[in-house]
Amino acid sequence: MKKLISSILLFVSFVGITSANADPSAYLEGIANTMIKEIEQNKEALKADNSLAEKLVRDHLLPVIDKESFAKSTLGKTIWKDLTDEQRGKFIDGYINRVINKYAKGLSLYDGQAFEFDKAEFSDKSDKVRVKSEMKQEGSTPLDIYYILKPANDSWLITNMSIAGTSVTKSYRTQFLPRIKEIGFDKFLEELATQTDPEE
Repeated sequence: MKKLISSILLFVSFVGITSANADPSAYLEGIANTMIKEIEQNKEALKADNSLAEKLVRDHLLPVIDKESFAKSTLGKTIWKDLTDEQRGKFIDGYINRVINKYAKGLSLYDGQAFEFDKAEFSDKSDKVRVKSEMKQEGSTPLDIYYILKPANDSWLITNMSIAGTSVTKSYRTQFLPRIKEIGFDKFLEELATQTDPEE
């Protein structure tokens, strides 16, 4: 199931130039369609060459993710506000590298799943938008996926995701915070720079 969820998240990795004035649901649907085409064209190569998967994720995932928002939400405001710029930068780099490694491994797992998107839900209190989607696969119960986006530079950035009721940033928080408490933040940064996701 964890590997299947990894493959779901990969569809955010493939994005063209889209105006922030466009409907966020249509924006995500366009990403999904492009992703599916890319995976189907490279399916056998992706199984044989993990470096190709990593390159695809690095080339296409990073531009769509608000890396600082992910990092800040994962650590929480209390820890984040006490970090130096250098510590923040190292955490973002290590965190994003871990995410890339995890989802690159799931890239070849796509197997005909279809994605459907509801209308975007706009907030009255902020510029963020929530979009619900369902991943449908024959013989399985549809899986709910929620995306939180914000407008940025004439496009949209994803600030968090929730899959089957579990927030991506919250999931990593439960991994990271106990270890930070145990060994301290600087030692944790050293581990983060060298380790892959322990769930792999």
